[in-house]
This record gives sequence, C-alpha cells and structure tokens, in this order.
Amino acid sequence: MARVIGSDRIRKNVTIGNRRTSVSLEAQVWNGLSDICQREDIGIDALCTSVAERRKESSMASALRVFLLTYFQLVVENIEDSLSAAPHGGMAEDRQAPIPGYLETALQRFASEQERYATADDGSFEAHPAH
Repeated sequence: MARVIGSDRIRKNVTIGNRRTSVSLEAQVWNGLSDICQREDIGIDALCTSVAERRKESSMASALRVFLLTYFQLVVENIEDSLSAAPHGGMAEDRQAPIPGYLETALQRFASEQERYATADDGSFEAHPAH
C-alpha cells in the first residue's frame, strides 16, 4: 500500500532481498521506475534489490533516483548513437543530427506535473501522468 507523504512524495513498501522496508520517493520517480519495470519485465522488488546490491554509501531513495536517471540517459545515448550511425548517403556531412533537444518540453511537463502533484489531495499521485 502506498502512502502520500507531503505534497508530492509517496512511501511504498518494497522487499529488498529478504527484508521488507519502505521507500519514500516523488510520484514521478515511482512512475519512471514503473516504466523501467514494464520495459524490462521485472518486478519493483527485484529492481530495488538489484539497485541495493550495487549502491555504495547513498540512501536507497537516492540510489533509485540516480539509477532512474542513469537508465534513461543510457536510452537516450543509444538512440543518438543509432541515429548518428545510420547511413545517409555515405557522406559525413549528410549525417543526421542527434535527436532534437527536449529541454523546453521537459521543463513544461515538469512544471505541469509539479502543479498537478502539488494541488492533488485525493491520492491521485500514483496515476501515471498523461503525455
């Protein structure tokens, strides 16, 4: 069972190895971890255990945030590598530029989600944001 903490944090119980514990993360982080679990066909407990086995001196919440960032950075790097390696007539100057920047779109989405999570008081934090 998830419990809302503050304006945008959710505390969930997870099992890491054989130990049950709770982790408090922002709703968006839980959503991102859920996306990874779905893509990788792994449960949240197994993912948390794998991250816990590899973390050093950080808290579990911090380790999960950094893992989430690392995972999606890797996805972007792989997409950019694929795009830049694709043949475009054989000329180096014909290479396609990396995927366009999403900074402004991401900042707008971030602001929108922050507003939505800050004003929600009905437990809707777990709902995956509409894209």
